[in-house]
Amino acid sequence: MNKCLSKFYVSVRRKDGTFYKRNSLLSVRAALDRHLKSPPYNKKFSICDNYLFSEANKTLNSYLKQLVNEGKIAGTVHKNPLTSEIIQKLYDVGELADADTRDPRALLQTAWFIVSIYFGKRGRENQSSLKKSMLRLVPAANGEEFFELNRNEPGAVFASKNHTGGLDGSEDPSDGKIFPQASSRRCPVEVLKSYLSHLNPNSDALFQKPKDLGSPKFNPAKENIWYESERRLGHNTLENLLRKMTEKAGVEPYLTNHSLRATTVTVLSAKNVETRQIKAITGHKSDTSIESYCERPTLNQFKQMSAALTSFIHGEESPPTSGAVTGFQGAPSSVPTQHPSGNQRPLLSRHDENFLSSNGLNPGAILPSGNFQNCSFTFNVNVNNGP
Repeated sequence: MNKCLSKFYVSVRRKDGTFYKRNSLLSVRAALDRHLKSPPYNKKFSICDNYLFSEANKTLNSYLKQLVNEGKIAGTVHKNPLTSEIIQKLYDVGELADADTRDPRALLQTAWFIVSIYFGKRGRENQSSLKKSMLRLVPAANGEEFFELNRNEPGAVFASKNHTGGLDGSEDPSDGKIFPQASSRRCPVEVLKSYLSHLNPNSDALFQKPKDLGSPKFNPAKENIWYESERRLGHNTLENLLRKMTEKAGVEPYLTNHSLRATTVTVLSAKNVETRQIKAITGHKSDTSIESYCERPTLNQFKQMSAALTSFIHGEESPPTSGAVTGFQGAPSSVPTQHPSGNQRPLLSRHDENFLSSNGLNPGAILPSGNFQNCSFTFNVNVNNGP
């Protein structure tokens, strides 16, 4: 089997004859491994094991290095999160809509977008099986209303690669909430209310096929039912929905549904939401999974870094003074210190210096306060004379 796998790894190609990228080849290997472990084969070994299948894995490793050195494969394209500019563009071209829209397709896509973003899910995770009853409007104690997934309803808990269920799996613990935004035409609660009010009562599906707005037989201004009774949106349609929306909006490169989850994590992380709280929405198992989304800077952060480098090249910023610490101006050789001049108040009083000296501390090495990245700081030194 080692020889068969070795030959397969170096000969597999895409339909157009081009080479697979590194991550794609590793995914193919993982898929083969899962296939061999599943019925009817039920193999106990793993082809990813470097001991049992060292020959095949060494061949794959050498082959990948050769492809990179020869420039035959492209780099990994990361799933970028949506930016506020992209979302605004989706609204501008009618791929997303306000709560008062009369476009059934745009209303459907907006409702799907809200469910995906606020619950941190992707289109492949049982969304085609969701029912209207699984989306529950809950009154809060302060008089507000919010939407949540009704976990008491069978099927409302998504199955995913991280939570497969069964004896060797686990149930998705995520439990996101969607709260209203007062006086906003894009209020997520109002959008969902509007969408649910126009669904076909003869179908229990949450995501239904919209009626043709261009048909002379359909007038959304006079009819309340905007969706077909016999047609729910299928798995493939939902999985490719964001791609089609961004393509129609002229977004290049287009985005996939995985970008929705990346957006949820990136936005909440930028707002300093704790990892454990983000996992309560996305259902990720580990902190590492959340942190992987935040390893790369956001587009705005890339823009800020580019602007800083441009300013430096153009000479628009003065070079940093010796030992100064300022954003994007180079790393300091040491921690900045302040030295009192004749017009400045001494940093340490005579009493403080005597106290530190008597306890074996060098007063000159103490930095009681200063500034770093426009933030001030103060060190408080506590000396305990006890045992």
